[in-house]
Amino acid sequence: MRSRVSTASRNAAFAGCLVALLLSTACATTAEGEPPAPEPSPTAQATDDEAAALAAYTGMWEAVVTASHDGTDGSAELERHAVDGALALMTQALRDARQTGGDVSGEPVLDPEVLIESSGSAQVTDCLDDSSWRLSAQSASAEPRRVDAGLVHDGLAWRVSDLRIWEPGTC
Repeated sequence: MRSRVSTASRNAAFAGCLVALLLSTACATTAEGEPPAPEPSPTAQATDDEAAALAAYTGMWEAVVTASHDGTDGSAELERHAVDGALALMTQALRDARQTGGDVSGEPVLDPEVLIESSGSAQVTDCLDDSSWRLSAQSASAEPRRVDAGLVHDGLAWRVSDLRIWEPGTC
Protein backbone atom coordinates (compact mmCIF):
# COMPACT_ATOMS: atom_id res chain seq x y z
CA MET A 1 0.00 0.00 0.00
CA ARG A 2 2.83 2.27 0.79
CA SER A 3 4.27 1.97 -2.68
CA ARG A 4 0.89 2.80 -4.27
CA VAL A 5 0.62 6.02 -2.24
CA SER A 6 4.20 6.87 -3.09
CA THR A 7 3.63 6.13 -6.73
CA ALA A 8 0.40 8.13 -6.73
CA SER A 9 2.12 11.03 -4.94
CA ARG A 10 5.01 10.96 -7.34
CA ASN A 11 2.67 10.87 -10.33
CA ALA A 12 0.67 13.81 -8.92
CA ALA A 13 3.84 15.76 -8.27
CA PHE A 14 5.13 14.98 -11.74
CA ALA A 15 1.82 16.00 -13.31
CA GLY A 16 1.84 19.24 -11.28
CA CYS A 17 5.37 20.07 -12.40
CA LEU A 18 4.50 19.24 -15.99
CA VAL A 19 1.46 21.55 -15.89
CA ALA A 20 3.54 24.35 -14.33
CA LEU A 21 6.23 23.88 -16.98
CA LEU A 22 3.68 23.91 -19.82
CA LEU A 23 1.94 26.99 -18.42
CA SER A 24 5.19 28.91 -18.04
CA THR A 25 6.20 27.98 -21.57
CA ALA A 26 2.80 29.01 -22.93
CA CYS A 27 3.02 32.35 -21.15
CA ALA A 28 6.54 32.96 -22.41
CA THR A 29 5.62 33.06 -26.09
CA THR A 30 3.27 35.19 -28.12
CA ALA A 31 0.80 34.01 -30.73
CA GLU A 32 3.51 34.23 -33.39
CA GLY A 33 5.85 32.09 -31.27
CA GLU A 34 8.17 34.97 -30.45
CA PRO A 35 9.17 35.82 -26.90
CA PRO A 36 7.24 38.68 -25.31
CA ALA A 37 8.74 42.15 -25.14
CA PRO A 38 10.72 42.67 -21.94
CA GLU A 39 9.31 44.89 -19.23
CA PRO A 40 10.95 48.33 -19.19
CA SER A 41 13.65 48.53 -16.57
CA PRO A 42 13.98 51.46 -14.15
CA THR A 43 17.02 52.53 -16.16
CA ALA A 44 14.96 52.57 -19.37
CA GLN A 45 12.30 54.67 -17.62
CA ALA A 46 14.95 57.12 -16.42
CA THR A 47 16.36 57.34 -19.95
CA ASP A 48 12.86 58.00 -21.33
CA ASP A 49 12.30 60.73 -18.72
CA GLU A 50 15.70 62.26 -19.49
CA ALA A 51 14.92 62.35 -23.21
CA ALA A 52 11.47 63.85 -22.59
CA ALA A 53 12.84 66.49 -20.20
CA LEU A 54 15.56 67.43 -22.70
CA ALA A 55 12.94 67.62 -25.45
CA ALA A 56 10.90 70.05 -23.34
CA TYR A 57 13.97 72.21 -22.68
CA THR A 58 15.16 72.29 -26.30
CA GLY A 59 11.57 72.71 -27.50
CA MET A 60 11.28 75.83 -25.35
CA TRP A 61 14.39 77.30 -26.94
CA GLU A 62 13.21 76.39 -30.46
CA ALA A 63 9.92 78.17 -29.76
CA VAL A 64 11.77 81.24 -28.45
CA VAL A 65 14.03 81.37 -31.51
CA THR A 66 11.05 81.02 -33.87
CA ALA A 67 9.12 83.74 -32.01
CA SER A 68 12.18 86.01 -32.05
CA HIS A 69 12.51 85.62 -35.82
CA ASP A 70 8.76 86.21 -36.25
CA GLY A 71 8.86 89.29 -34.01
CA THR A 72 6.22 87.95 -31.61
CA ASP A 73 6.02 87.83 -27.82
CA GLY A 74 5.50 84.12 -27.71
CA SER A 75 3.41 81.30 -29.08
CA ALA A 76 1.32 78.31 -28.20
CA GLU A 77 4.45 76.26 -28.85
CA LEU A 78 6.32 78.19 -26.14
CA GLU A 79 3.41 77.63 -23.74
CA ARG A 80 3.57 73.92 -24.57
CA HIS A 81 7.15 73.72 -23.27
CA ALA A 82 7.34 76.40 -20.56
CA VAL A 83 5.21 77.39 -17.57
CA ASP A 84 5.38 79.68 -14.56
CA GLY A 85 8.59 81.72 -14.19
CA ALA A 86 10.27 80.31 -17.28
CA LEU A 87 7.31 81.25 -19.48
CA ALA A 88 7.16 84.74 -17.95
CA LEU A 89 10.92 85.30 -18.42
CA MET A 90 10.97 84.18 -22.04
CA THR A 91 7.80 86.09 -22.91
CA GLN A 92 9.27 89.27 -21.40
CA ALA A 93 12.56 88.78 -23.24
CA LEU A 94 10.70 88.37 -26.52
CA ARG A 95 8.54 91.42 -25.77
CA ASP A 96 11.66 93.50 -25.03
CA ALA A 97 13.34 92.31 -28.23
CA ARG A 98 10.26 93.15 -30.29
CA GLN A 99 9.96 96.63 -28.75
CA THR A 100 13.59 97.53 -29.40
CA GLY A 101 13.17 96.53 -33.03
CA GLY A 102 15.98 95.54 -35.32
CA ASP A 103 16.97 92.44 -37.16
CA VAL A 104 16.84 89.13 -35.30
CA SER A 105 19.02 86.46 -36.83
CA GLY A 106 20.81 83.25 -36.01
CA GLU A 107 20.12 80.96 -33.12
CA PRO A 108 21.82 79.84 -29.92
CA VAL A 109 23.79 76.63 -29.58
CA LEU A 110 22.76 74.46 -26.64
CA ASP A 111 24.73 71.86 -24.69
CA PRO A 112 22.26 70.68 -22.02
CA GLU A 113 22.62 67.95 -19.41
CA VAL A 114 19.64 66.65 -17.45
CA LEU A 115 19.24 65.20 -13.98
CA ILE A 116 15.93 63.53 -13.09
CA GLU A 117 15.38 64.25 -9.40
CA SER A 118 12.04 62.45 -9.04
CA SER A 119 9.09 61.37 -11.15
CA GLY A 120 7.88 64.97 -11.22
CA SER A 121 11.07 67.04 -11.07
CA ALA A 122 14.20 67.47 -13.18
CA GLN A 123 17.07 69.92 -13.53
CA VAL A 124 18.85 70.93 -16.73
CA THR A 125 22.24 72.60 -16.73
CA ASP A 126 23.27 74.13 -20.03
CA CYS A 127 26.16 76.05 -21.50
CA LEU A 128 24.38 78.39 -23.93
CA ASP A 129 26.44 79.82 -26.78
CA ASP A 130 24.42 82.75 -28.11
CA SER A 131 27.29 84.34 -30.03
CA SER A 132 25.52 83.81 -33.37
CA TRP A 133 22.03 84.81 -32.16
CA ARG A 134 21.21 88.48 -32.35
CA LEU A 135 18.10 89.65 -30.55
CA SER A 136 17.21 93.07 -31.94
CA ALA A 137 19.76 95.77 -31.20
CA GLN A 138 21.32 93.66 -28.46
CA SER A 139 24.69 92.31 -29.37
CA ALA A 140 25.36 88.62 -28.96
CA SER A 141 27.67 87.67 -26.12
CA ALA A 142 31.17 86.59 -27.03
CA GLU A 143 31.33 83.94 -24.30
CA PRO A 144 28.95 81.11 -23.42
CA ARG A 145 26.73 81.50 -20.39
CA ARG A 146 25.37 79.01 -17.90
CA VAL A 147 21.65 78.26 -17.86
CA ASP A 148 19.92 76.47 -14.98
CA ALA A 149 16.41 75.19 -15.65
CA GLY A 150 13.96 73.47 -13.36
CA LEU A 151 11.42 71.20 -15.01
CA VAL A 152 8.19 69.74 -13.70
CA HIS A 153 6.14 66.83 -14.96
CA ASP A 154 2.48 67.80 -14.80
CA GLY A 155 1.16 64.30 -15.39
CA LEU A 156 1.15 64.74 -19.16
CA ALA A 157 4.51 66.18 -20.12
CA TRP A 158 7.73 67.73 -18.90
CA ARG A 159 7.73 71.56 -18.90
CA VAL A 160 10.37 74.13 -18.01
CA SER A 161 9.13 75.98 -14.94
CA ASP A 162 12.16 77.88 -13.62
CA LEU A 163 14.92 79.43 -15.65
CA ARG A 164 18.06 81.31 -14.70
CA ILE A 165 20.37 82.62 -17.40
CA TRP A 166 23.74 83.66 -16.03
CA GLU A 167 26.20 86.30 -17.25
CA PRO A 168 28.43 85.68 -20.30
CA GLY A 169 31.55 83.69 -19.43
CA THR A 170 29.96 81.58 -16.69
CA CYS A 171 30.44 78.22 -18.45
